[in-house]
Amino acid sequence: MLCKIPNIANGVISLFASGRLSTEDYGQILQPMIEKCQDNNGKVCLYVEADVLLEGWEHQSLAGSGEVQLPNFDALVLVGGPDWFGNAVRLLGPFMQGEVAWFPLEQKQEAIGWVVART
Repeated sequence: MLCKIPNIANGVISLFASGRLSTEDYGQILQPMIEKCQDNNGKVCLYVEADVLLEGWEHQSLAGSGEVQLPNFDALVLVGGPDWFGNAVRLLGPFMQGEVAWFPLEQKQEAIGWVVART
C-alpha cells in the first residue's frame, strides 16, 4: 500500500509505504503525482516513509511487463522501513537517475532537511 501523507515541505511529494506495493499504487498514486509535480515545478523531490511491514513490490508488477518504471526524479529520500530497506537503497541508489538517500526513522528530521535542500 502506498498513500499520500501531508507534505513535509512545499514542493516535496510525501508518501507512506507499507505491506506489498502494487501496480495500482504506482499507476494511480505515484505516477500521476510525479507528472503533476514535474509540470508545476520542473523538479521532482520525493519523501517516502515506510514502516517495518513493507514487503516491496508485488511480483506481477516487476515480472518483465514494464508496468512499474519510476519516472525521472531529482531527489528521493526513503525513511524507516524493515532492516533490508536501507541496504537495498544503498545498493541500488548509484543506479538511479536522481539523488537517493536512506535514513532510519530516528533521523526523520535529517531526512526532511536532506530532501528540502534539493527542492
